[in-house]
Amino acid sequence: MIEDDIYRASSQYRMWSYTEPSLQSLRASTNAVSSERVRAALRRSRETHQSTASSAAGTPLPDNNTDIKNKDEKDVECLTPEEELVLVRYYCEKTLELGETYKPPIPTMVRATAIQYLRRFYLTNSPMTYHPKSIMACALFVATKTDNNYISLRQFADGIPGDTTTEDVIAPEFLLMQGLRFTFDVRHPFRGLEGGVMELQAIAQGQGQPAPHLPHETAEDLQQGLLSIAPPPVPSSSMSDRIARAHGTTRELLKSAAQMTDAYFLYTPSQIWFSAFLLADRPLAEFLLDVKLGGPVTATIPAPETDENGLVNPLYEIRSKLHHVLSECSALLQSYTPLSSDPAQMKSLKRIAKKLYHCQNPEKVNLAAAQKRESAQPSTVVQSDTGVVTSESETERLAKKRKLEQEQIIRQDGDVFGPELVTQRTKQ
Repeated sequence: MIEDDIYRASSQYRMWSYTEPSLQSLRASTNAVSSERVRAALRRSRETHQSTASSAAGTPLPDNNTDIKNKDEKDVECLTPEEELVLVRYYCEKTLELGETYKPPIPTMVRATAIQYLRRFYLTNSPMTYHPKSIMACALFVATKTDNNYISLRQFADGIPGDTTTEDVIAPEFLLMQGLRFTFDVRHPFRGLEGGVMELQAIAQGQGQPAPHLPHETAEDLQQGLLSIAPPPVPSSSMSDRIARAHGTTRELLKSAAQMTDAYFLYTPSQIWFSAFLLADRPLAEFLLDVKLGGPVTATIPAPETDENGLVNPLYEIRSKLHHVLSECSALLQSYTPLSSDPAQMKSLKRIAKKLYHCQNPEKVNLAAAQKRESAQPSTVVQSDTGVVTSESETERLAKKRKLEQEQIIRQDGDVFGPELVTQRTKQ
């Protein structure tokens, strides 16, 4: 099984790969459904408040109460899909910063996993329903577990600035897992980058392995081809230094731009790291592409468009398609600008935060407190014949279940005790 087949079998490809139109459609649908639910929740909250106030004052509600409710409901201005995306991106940036507050800092790979959990969760959930601030810490904590970077819950909660408790961290854990559809595997582009850099370093040292489609090339030819590529914008003392510098720049792009954009939803990990590498050092990246898929390794060797039989070279076709994909992905990565470095974006973000304050679902504001209220609800406890202590509602549920099972048996077999275990033999 080749690497492409392995990736196609992953949950990331099967469940979290989209086209741009499908991604926009999904976010628009999520926003529309959430807006309706938020308006309904605000209406219920308003009715409860008015009913409580009326009962305390001993006065009935006015006749025009329906008109007031309809007017208030229309006045609720919900977030747009674009505003939700800006808000989610801001808290993705905060996730990176949160990981730096720990001693030692949480590894980049773990933080990247947490960011992808956030982005996946908010494809089918809205910030109007679950505030990203309450989901962010939980996503990072879950990522420390799924990426085998153990931190105790107490230690993790203590590392969060403010008065965050352990209950606040784990309160949305099951909601997050549901939103992720219980798929925790995230395929990152970092590992592919390390492999590409190792291969370039080997070529620079004269230890490169020519590709099967270049049988006449030698390790020395590859080394000379690498040394003859166009120089970088910033001069380097050696080829190894140039490769290391491109490696660092690419890794920063994968840590920031690749995480904050839709790159993971639209492209494969190998396409992402190669696109970032093109932005870091285009001549170096194109040389590696020539080595892998054919092309002018040196200026004297042209890239054949056809083979000896006159047929189109399949590697040339692949490279042509890949060039288009890498260009689009590079443009996406290059379009990212950190919110904190753009005053206009920060001003817009503050406006969105104020807008969210007025359209936040009141029933989901404090998840930890909601769980405590549910667990603190009184229930009548009874003891069954078997000595097992259950609540009254649980006892009623079990009795109803047994009754339905008995009715189903009678309908099917006509006997409450079921059919005979052994069919009686007929005498000959």
